[in-house]
Amino acid sequence: MENALGPYQIHPFADVFPLIQGDEFEDLVRDIKTHGLHDPILLNHDRTVLVDGRNRYLACEASGIPLRFETLSEDYTESMILDLIVSKNVARRQLTAGQKAFLALEYEKAFSEQAKERQREVARQVADQLNGQVTGSTFVADRRQTSEQAAEQKSSAKAGRTVGASPRAVQRAKAVATFAPDLVDKVRSGEMALDQAEKQARQRMRALPEAPPTEKPSPVMLTLRTHNGQEVQYPKPEGKPTFNNTDGEGISWARWSWNPITGCLHGCSYCYAREITFRFPQVNPAGFTPLFHHERLSAPANTRIPEIHRDDPTWHRVFVCSMADLYGRWVPDEWILEVHSVMAANPLWEYLLLTKFPARYTKLDLPPSAWVGTSIDEQKRVRIAEDAFREIDGVKVKWLSIEPLREPLVFNDLSMFDWVVIGAQTETNQGVGADYKLVPAFAPDFEWVVDLVTQARESGCRVHLKPNLVNGKPGMKLPDEYPV
Repeated sequence: MENALGPYQIHPFADVFPLIQGDEFEDLVRDIKTHGLHDPILLNHDRTVLVDGRNRYLACEASGIPLRFETLSEDYTESMILDLIVSKNVARRQLTAGQKAFLALEYEKAFSEQAKERQREVARQVADQLNGQVTGSTFVADRRQTSEQAAEQKSSAKAGRTVGASPRAVQRAKAVATFAPDLVDKVRSGEMALDQAEKQARQRMRALPEAPPTEKPSPVMLTLRTHNGQEVQYPKPEGKPTFNNTDGEGISWARWSWNPITGCLHGCSYCYAREITFRFPQVNPAGFTPLFHHERLSAPANTRIPEIHRDDPTWHRVFVCSMADLYGRWVPDEWILEVHSVMAANPLWEYLLLTKFPARYTKLDLPPSAWVGTSIDEQKRVRIAEDAFREIDGVKVKWLSIEPLREPLVFNDLSMFDWVVIGAQTETNQGVGADYKLVPAFAPDFEWVVDLVTQARESGCRVHLKPNLVNGKPGMKLPDEYPV
C-alpha cells in the first residue's frame, strides 16, 4: 500500500482501507471536475500526516483541481484520530460483515497499542514520583501486566462497537486470521463470505496435529506444623496470599475470610467447618487437625478492596479463622502472637474473631480494630462468656454468636456485648467411611429467639437474626394462632 502522498505521510490506520479503483475512481474524478472538492483533505496538527482523503487527493491530481486541506487541532489524541478515520470511512462505504470484522481487528490492534503505551507512560510517571521509596517501583511492576491486559480487553470491546461489527463476527475473523490467513484478503475484498472462511479455518484447526501434553511442574512444597509439632507437607500457593472473598448469607456481615490456622478440637457434632474439610480433603492435608499456615500471614497486606466497594463497610471486615478456633486451648501461644502481630501491622481491616474459649481473650493484648466474639450454643457456656467479657475493653466491637441456638438460654446480663447474632443449626454430613452420618438441621423455638432478642434490646445490643432461622430445613416455626 502507499505510505505517502506528495510530502505527506499517510496515517497507517487510514492505509488499512483499500483505495477505490476502476469505475468508482473515475466517477470520483468526474464529480470533482464538475462540482469541485467538497470535503477537504484532513491533515494532523503539524501538517505532516494525511489522516483522511487519499482518494480525493489522487482524484484532484487526476482532474487538475487544486487541493484543499483542513488541519486537526493539536488536542486531537491518537485514539481520537483512530475514531475519526473509522467514522469517515465506514460512513462512506458499504462494507460486508466480514470486511467490518477484519477492520475491527485492525482497529483493535492500533487502539490496543495506544492504550498500552498510555499505561506504560502512567507507570513511568508513577515510578518517577515514587523514586526512592521502598514499595514504589515494586508496586508499579506488579500491576503493569494487569493494566496492559485490561487495555487489551477494553480495545477489543471498543473496536467492535466503533466499526459496527458484532462480537461473534470479530471472533470469526480472529479464527480466520489465525488458522487460514490466506483467506483474509478474500474476505476483505468481498470475494468470500466470513462464515465460509471461518468454516474452512475451523476445519484446518481440527486437522492440526495435537500438541504433546506438557508436564505440569511439581509444586513447591512447604513444611507446616500441627499444634503438637507434627510436620505436614503443603503445596506452596502460586500467587501472593490474599483473603478469600465470601459471597452468601452465611457471614453477610463480612466480605472476606482468612484462615492462618485451620482445624479444631472442640468436637461439635454439627460443625460445618469439619464437614467442608472432609468433603475437600485435598485442601487440608492434615484433616481437621489444627494446622498453622504461616504462608498466609501476608494476606492482610496483599488484599485490596475493589474501588467500587470502597464505601461498603462489609468489604473492610474479615472473619478470622472461619475454619478453626484461633483461641482454642490447644493453640500454641506463638501462633496467636504471630497472627495478632499481623493484625496490629494492618489496622485498616476490622478483624472478626470468634471462640468457644473466651477466657483466653483476657490474657492477651487484643487488636484495637477487632470485633471480639464468643460462640454459645448451650447454657453451660453462658457464665464463662459473661465473666470473660466483663474484663474485655479497648476493642472495636464485643459480640455474641448464638449459633446454633440448641436450647433456651438464660443470661444474667447482656450489657457487656454490643451485638448479638442468633442462628439455627444447618444440616451437615459428618465423618467418612463407616463413621459417615447425616446431622439434621435444627430450628429453635420461636419463643427462645424472642426472649433473647427482647433481653438484647433491653441491654442496648444490636441484633442480627441469621436467615437460616426461617429458610433452613426445617426452619423456625413461626406462631400461627387464631382467636377461638
